[in-house]
Amino acid sequence: MKAMILAAGFGKRMKEVTKKLPKSLISIGDKTLLERTIENLVTFGIKEIVINVSWLSELIMSQIGDGTKYGAKIHWSEEVHPLETGGGIYKALDILGNKPFITINGDIWIKPQAIKLLLDNYKVHMPGLLLLAKNPDHNSQGDFSIESGLIAYETPRHTFAGLSILSKQLFELHDPSIKKFPLIDIFNLWIEKKDLFGIYYQGPWFDVGTKERLLECESYVRYFEDI
Repeated sequence: MKAMILAAGFGKRMKEVTKKLPKSLISIGDKTLLERTIENLVTFGIKEIVINVSWLSELIMSQIGDGTKYGAKIHWSEEVHPLETGGGIYKALDILGNKPFITINGDIWIKPQAIKLLLDNYKVHMPGLLLLAKNPDHNSQGDFSIESGLIAYETPRHTFAGLSILSKQLFELHDPSIKKFPLIDIFNLWIEKKDLFGIYYQGPWFDVGTKERLLECESYVRYFEDI
């Protein structure tokens, strides 16, 4: 299985940090978010990884290189202008191939066990399997519910953790003339068909999207990561 790390965002909510440093290159502990994600994927045998880049792309590409130092093979998907989550994946489908692949946001911190949970529960008939997590303070209402294993909009809702296994089939319903679009547009098409799956993850997870959430993540890692 291949994976795609989404790292093309501007980081507008963290301008004071991301003006010169992409969010994916922010260090938590002794590793950047991107390095940690690559190493976590390699741990589970996922060694061929696509990373999309746009803002400060040369900085990201020069630091990570071809992936050899991580035991991985990195493919770069460069975007002149960010295509959002859905558009970024859609552009890279030819590299990702016809088999299911993992997608993970480049600005999240999550335990490697979350990847294992997805891999252990994915079935070949699933167009997509999303990892949902406990609602953080900044998204207290959540995104989706899970009803008999399927993603829905009932209550209570949980938050999409930015980690999933998707298939090329998932994008067959997309209008190819639309290049820039969020992944939620695709998800909604399959939720309506009652054919998008979800699983709940109970472990720690951080979306490092603001300075406050970055500090919260750093505090957690400092006190609990080695336990």
